[in-house]
Amino acid sequence: MGLLQKLIKTYDVMADKYAGVYIDGMREPLAPVSHALQNAQIEITIDSNGCFIDAAAVPKKENRTLIPVSLKSANRTSHASPHPFAEQLEYLSGFDEERQKSYLEQLMDWDESAYGNAFTHAVHTYVEKNSIIHDLYKAEVLESENEEDMSKKKMQSTAYKKCLVRWKIKDVLTGEVIETWKSKEMFRCYIVYYNMVIAKESKTGLCMLTGENVPLTELHAKNIFPLQSGAKLVSANDKTEYTFRGTFVKNAEDLLTIGYEASQKSHNMLRWLLNNFGIIAGNEMFVYWNPNGRYVPSPFEDRKEGDEIISDRETLYRSIFESTEDNSLSSTDCIVIAAFKAMTTGRLSLAYYSETPGNDFVAKLEKWKESFTGAKWIPSIYMVSKYAYGSERNERIEIESGIYTKKIEELLWCKLYGYPISESLKNALVTKASSPLKYKSLKNRRYITYIAALILRKYENDKAGKEVYTMTLDLDNTEINYLMGRLLAVYEKAELDTYTEEELKSRIPNAVRYQNKYVQRPAATLIVLKNKIVPYLNKLKRKKNGLYIKYQKIFQEIFEKIDGRETKLTGKLSDTYILGYYHQKESFYQKQEADTEKSEAIAI
Repeated sequence: MGLLQKLIKTYDVMADKYAGVYIDGMREPLAPVSHALQNAQIEITIDSNGCFIDAAAVPKKENRTLIPVSLKSANRTSHASPHPFAEQLEYLSGFDEERQKSYLEQLMDWDESAYGNAFTHAVHTYVEKNSIIHDLYKAEVLESENEEDMSKKKMQSTAYKKCLVRWKIKDVLTGEVIETWKSKEMFRCYIVYYNMVIAKESKTGLCMLTGENVPLTELHAKNIFPLQSGAKLVSANDKTEYTFRGTFVKNAEDLLTIGYEASQKSHNMLRWLLNNFGIIAGNEMFVYWNPNGRYVPSPFEDRKEGDEIISDRETLYRSIFESTEDNSLSSTDCIVIAAFKAMTTGRLSLAYYSETPGNDFVAKLEKWKESFTGAKWIPSIYMVSKYAYGSERNERIEIESGIYTKKIEELLWCKLYGYPISESLKNALVTKASSPLKYKSLKNRRYITYIAALILRKYENDKAGKEVYTMTLDLDNTEINYLMGRLLAVYEKAELDTYTEEELKSRIPNAVRYQNKYVQRPAATLIVLKNKIVPYLNKLKRKKNGLYIKYQKIFQEIFEKIDGRETKLTGKLSDTYILGYYHQKESFYQKQEADTEKSEAIAI
């Protein structure tokens, strides 16, 4: 109920500015009440006297079309319930006399009402002539005008008879051509007309969403969820399985009553949000917004300090949802976050829902950001989830849908409600980072190390209640696991500095090859690495003596701090080794970056 009420409020705020408006970059416009979006395959131009002028096929990238709909036509399946204006050829052609008759009768009722207009009159006059198929054939839009080909031949994978026609009307006096699917006057006329129809045909009662006594409906919008066409959020047609059967009521209206207008506003608003701003995560789609139309910082996307580059989706979001001068959200600004999934073609479920005061929402995002102070960039919660629980396939990180969405929700709670990072998430990341050979992609190997170190740092700091670790090298840290991580990084970099450009592309240093064993059996594996590094140090001594001296000093500094404790390591290294490993690697590449003014700052 809360979700639908927030959607109605959002619609009331956004409708005046955006209902029926096509915006560049937006997948589809916000549908006005009593309208729906469908794909049109054919565009016909007639004049205001109902005379044919021209016709053309609609390009796929331009086919999203707002059309007036009735309750029955919006929910039709196989039964003949015509749309009031834009319609499929089988209703317009005359090949099916009953369908054409029902279309013309409905359009005439609208045209002859106080809310008819030049557009409805022109289309009714034209369709009544029964020449549409011949006109389309002459205009070379259809390849045939034979009735039997209406089911056989296709346009854009749609049988001719199922092709939707939208109308352009040319005023014979002014010469102005109106695209009716964009006309606000057309929207207004139909909304007022159909409100009159609904008032006569529907039962009046209490709308539980608005608290008003209004015309009710049990038929609600479908096709609102981009990942599963046909799925409904509210449905009362199944009286044997999934709805109200087994509760304390026998009829749907005894459990829930929703006004027609409230249903239209809430579903049209939800579709607009999901299609234009929804974030896909596995088989779910997340969306967030402020019902007052204020801009909300994203709790999902990546952010880099000092980086103003944002995604196209975020750019669109910012342009639609307005900001105040100080860009602040108050305690009265509710932030809604919701996730939806559809397991069948008929049912859409609300998988996650939260409402947060605006100022608290922003404060939590800032606190999350502050907990990563010093980080080069903060990975998004879906990037963290993917690297923690996914696997590399064809150099891409893939993750099972169910795990993915569950972990994103878990991280949302951490980010928005201050919950600590779970031990299982931290362990998963460190385990993945400790097995670099599972990643063929150098980028993925680099990212998993960085993300594991970043999340481990936050986990340890949160547990201690203070900043124990930063994201820079701590030369004063004498903890054995941290030092062993540093040592591993030095072995890796010393070997890499002997490689040619071709070897850098193809060879994997011994420190990377033995990293997993090093974590499991550090004392024994360290002996192996000491032996493996000797020829590479000798090569540095011969060709790059300055580097040889540099690494010898680092080895000496680390081993002095270790002070023989490595021989007493009988178990595996603790997770903090990954911090020492990352910090040491990062210090090398930061120095290299300063020396060479190159942009790459994280090692292989």
